[in-house]
Amino acid sequence: MLKIIKILLLKLGYSLAGIRDTWITERSFRQWFLLTIISDFVAFIYAPNMMWLVIIIVIGLLLLAAELINTAIETIVNKVEPEIHPLAKKAKDAGSAMTFVTFLALLITWFGMLNA
Repeated sequence: MLKIIKILLLKLGYSLAGIRDTWITERSFRQWFLLTIISDFVAFIYAPNMMWLVIIIVIGLLLLAAELINTAIETIVNKVEPEIHPLAKKAKDAGSAMTFVTFLALLITWFGMLNA
């Protein structure tokens, strides 16, 4: 049991380092984070029940996760292929699209909640 806790703490350290580094280097992550905080705060006020609140918060977290993955894709592509290459552009655009689609999911959820 102690070994499992040790492993989990080690993994938590890696995760927090990833969030910290992304926060420092990626303006878009900070912008999505701010939007998510605002969304969550407003959901606390307007959500008609706990289920809607949880859904809004979870999709906001998924939006941040999508941006973290997008950052990882961009970072590795820039390392492997610093020159502009069609496949590098495709990978970066797909990562960006993932974030955008997740943002659309948040918007659709808000629309659904406000019209429920």
